Amino acid sequence: MKRVLIIVASIILLIILINAVANRATCYWYGYQTERETQYGPLVGCMVKVRDHWVPRNELRTQP
Repeated sequence: MKRVLIIVASIILLIILINAVANRATCYWYGYQTERETQYGPLVGCMVKVRDHWVPRNELRTQP
């Protein structure tokens, strides 16, 4: 029973790690494509620099 729990926990952690790497990569790819400065925050997501402050990428369309 312990082995099954260890295997399941390992699979879940691997999925979380792959998801984090994919999210970070898509953020940097967005910055590369649009020639904007981007950074990835684990709790916020992809941030784009607009003038002198950082805005979440999904809220960019609301910025002038």
